[in-house]
Amino acid sequence: MISSNFYEPNRQSKTGVILVFGSSLYHLVRNLWFLGVYFFMEELDAQMMMISIVGAAIFLVLALCYSILYYLKFIFFIDREREEFVLQKGVFSSETISVPFDKIQQVNFKRNLLQRIIGVYSILIETAGSKEKEVEIKALSKVKAEQLSELLMSHIKTKIDRTIPEDEQVETTTDWQYSLNVLQLLKLGLSSNYLRGLLLLLTFYLTLKDQIFLRQVFPDEISVVGNNGFTFTPWTILLMLLAVLIVTVADTFIKYFNLHLKKTDLGLQVEMGLRKNKKVSLKAKRVQSIEISSNPIQQRLDLNKLKIFLATSADDSEKSVITIPGISQKFISRIKDHIHNTQIKQISQIVPNRMLIFRKIIRGLFPLLLLPLLIGYYELNLRLEWIILGIAGYTILLAGYQFLFFRSLKLSISEGFIVKYSGVWRRKQQHLEMWKLQSVSIIQPLWYKKQGLADLVFHSAAGDIYFEVIDENQAKPLMDYLLYKIESITEEWM
Repeated sequence: MISSNFYEPNRQSKTGVILVFGSSLYHLVRNLWFLGVYFFMEELDAQMMMISIVGAAIFLVLALCYSILYYLKFIFFIDREREEFVLQKGVFSSETISVPFDKIQQVNFKRNLLQRIIGVYSILIETAGSKEKEVEIKALSKVKAEQLSELLMSHIKTKIDRTIPEDEQVETTTDWQYSLNVLQLLKLGLSSNYLRGLLLLLTFYLTLKDQIFLRQVFPDEISVVGNNGFTFTPWTILLMLLAVLIVTVADTFIKYFNLHLKKTDLGLQVEMGLRKNKKVSLKAKRVQSIEISSNPIQQRLDLNKLKIFLATSADDSEKSVITIPGISQKFISRIKDHIHNTQIKQISQIVPNRMLIFRKIIRGLFPLLLLPLLIGYYELNLRLEWIILGIAGYTILLAGYQFLFFRSLKLSISEGFIVKYSGVWRRKQQHLEMWKLQSVSIIQPLWYKKQGLADLVFHSAAGDIYFEVIDENQAKPLMDYLLYKIESITEEWM
C-alpha cells in the first residue's frame, strides 16, 4: 500500500551520512593498509608515520562534514503536474534530475554489506537510452523503498495521464512467490561449475600474494614448497578438490542467498544476494530473450538456471542480464507465461550442416601448432611415442565433443518464437520473440558461398544470437519471413 508522502520533498534516511562517510573511510583504511606495509618494508621513521596519521584524521573530519552536507542537499519528490520523478543533489554545485514516468524502464533495489548492517536500501531508476544509472537513492528504509518502487511501477504499467489525488493509495496483489532455501542453495553449489571455483581460488591466491607482498615476507632462501618442488599426492589432490568445492559453494551462497521471486499485478520482482543484495522489478516488454540451462545433475534435481536478457544501451552485464539459478520447471513456465503470454508450438526445425563439425575440429587443432614451440622453449625431454599418443587422445576427445555439440544444435521456428538449442554437458534453450527482433542478417564468407552455406544472426536490443553453418536455401527464406514479421508487427517492444 502506497501513501502520498512522495509528493512532498523527501530526504534519504539519516543513515545516508553513514554510507557516504563509510565509503570514504573504506578507501582511507585501504590506502593506510598499503602505506603501513610500505612503512614496514622500508623501515621509515616515526615522524613520517605521525604525519600520515594526522593527515588521515584531517581527511576523516572533512569526509564527515561532506557527508552531512550531502545528506542535507539530497532531496527527491514526485511532481504530480508534470508526472515525473525529481531529484536534487550536490554539495559544491547543485544538480536537478527530472525523470518522466514514461521514460522509466526499471526500478531496481540493491544493498551492500554496510547497507545491510544499518538496514537501508539503494534504489536505482533506469531510463530509456541511458548508459549509466540515471538516479540512485542510497539510503531508504525497506518500507519507503518498496512504496516508491511500487508507485513508480504503477505509473509505468497504467500510463496514468492525470493527477493522482493526495488521499489515493495504490494496492498490489501477489499472484505467486518462489524462494530458494538453504538446502537448494547447497545442492546448487555442489552441482555447479567447478572450473569457476578453481579460477576464483587461483585469483584469490594471486591477489593475496600481490597485496601482502609474499615475496618480500618469504625471501628466496625460504622455500615454501620444499627443495624438491611441489609433488602431487592423493592427499594434495583431495585437498585441492575440497578447496574448489568449498569456494564454489561459498560463491553460490554469496551471489544467490535469499533468492526470492514475487509475481504481482505490477510485474515480476526478483531479489537475491548476500554481499551485494539487489532487487529488480521486471517489465515483460523490456525482456528481449530468455535462456534456460541445466546440466544432467541439476536436471534430475529440477534446479535449472534462467537468464533474462533485458533491453539496454549499456554494455553492462549486471544491468542487462538477470540470472535466476535453482528454479524448477514449474516456476519457469510461470515466468514464461508472464513474459510471453502465449505458448510456443514448433512449426519447423533447422539443423546445421555437417561442415560445422569439421570447422570446429580444425579450430580446435590450431593449439597443437604451438606444441613444438613449447617443447623447445621449456626444453622438455619427451619421448616421441608419448607426444603422438597425447595428440591422438586430444584429437579423439575434440572430435567426440564437437560431434555431440553438433547433435545438440537445433533452431526451432514457431508462430511467434525462435528457440535455439545447444550444449553438451550444460544444455541451453534460448527463446526469442520474433516481434522483439530488430533485424536479421546473413554472413557468407567466400568459402561459404561456394558450398551454399551461411550463418544466421538475430539482432535484438539485448545482443545477438548466432546460428552457424546452415544451408543457404534455408537461411534466406527464414530471413525474409522474419523481416516481414518485423515490418508487419506494430506492437512496441519497449
